[in-house]
Amino acid sequence: MPIVANSNKEELGRAMGNEKREKMASMLPSTGKLLREVARLHVQLQRNCVAYCGGTTSTQCTVLTELGRSSPVTLAELSRRVGFDKSWTSRAVEQLVQEGLVEKVASTQDRRTVQLSLSSTGQTRLADLNGTLNTLAEQAFKHIPEEQHAMVRSSLELLQQALLTLSTEATAQIGTVDGGSTCGED
Repeated sequence: MPIVANSNKEELGRAMGNEKREKMASMLPSTGKLLREVARLHVQLQRNCVAYCGGTTSTQCTVLTELGRSSPVTLAELSRRVGFDKSWTSRAVEQLVQEGLVEKVASTQDRRTVQLSLSSTGQTRLADLNGTLNTLAEQAFKHIPEEQHAMVRSSLELLQQALLTLSTEATAQIGTVDGGSTCGED
């Protein structure tokens, strides 16, 4: 067996350590893939829990949640915020109006448009929905060691801020690029 000088052993050890770290890193999912999977699982759990929201569909829950965040809004603005086609949003809103969860009021600035907002019954339904979803998050946290809760919460706040910033930047760029997407570009 050849004798290797100590400095060569250290270099070899570092190189093998680097190789091992690189191999392990290549086996881990990318940040993007991990984030997409977390989002997918979270949405899937939320959809499964929507049944607790009085039989409200996930589309209706999305509309109720957005109206709870920022009403009154026009149908066009609501459609943009939830990311649904305007006709799809209109159908969901009409059903919510019929159920007494959403109110339509003629705009004071433009009589051709209506402002959408939650009725008192809609606010109650949204409070129930938020309670259900908050319980779901608490249940997920039970599967995380308690000493890591603050770190996870802090990481979620950082991620939320980063995504809000990215969303604001992307919104500002819309219309500045001729027909192309700006997703993932600097």
